[in-house]
Amino acid sequence: MSEFLQHDDARKNRILEAALAEFAEKGYKKASTNSIVREAKVSKGLLFHYFISKKELYIYLHQYAVDTITKELYEGVNFADRDVLNRLSASTVQKIDSYNKHPLFVQLFENHVFVEDEEIQQRTNAYSQQVAKDSYDKLFSNIDYFLFNDKININHALEVVKWTIDRISKDWVVKHNFTFKPENYDSLVEEIDVYLDLFRASFYK
Repeated sequence: MSEFLQHDDARKNRILEAALAEFAEKGYKKASTNSIVREAKVSKGLLFHYFISKKELYIYLHQYAVDTITKELYEGVNFADRDVLNRLSASTVQKIDSYNKHPLFVQLFENHVFVEDEEIQQRTNAYSQQVAKDSYDKLFSNIDYFLFNDKININHALEVVKWTIDRISKDWVVKHNFTFKPENYDSLVEEIDVYLDLFRASFYK
């Protein structure tokens, strides 16, 4: 797999696109490597040269989707703004914008819950949890602590803010049936703004 990561050519892109479409549309169990190599116009020998099994290909693809969304999240946040509430608001909107940009990622994540292979679930969940932790560490780094009320436990406040933003985002996704359309963004931003105003009034000076 490490060799695959070093390549940046048309064959690599075709494999990724074909595998993503196959796993997203059919799920892990029903996905066919024969269909993937046929669509990617590569030999099965080449596919398994890069990935020793269908399982390893799926795990790589899931991590690739997580990494892509995370990279776009970082690009969409202004880290020069040291107000952590602004950063979290921007990161939530950016993440949903990424889902809108990559609908096959959404399908992949939706079907992922039905994967029965315990090793796949353990490895992908562990990876996603670590990426999420790293993301919050980055979002919470170099923030302006002087914005907070002196009587506030800042770590506890940040946990409350993080949980709330995550909950709003997840509820919004469910409410709109995983249809990430720009015209629906206003409702998300408005709801986040309500809580941001509450947090500013409760936690800030």
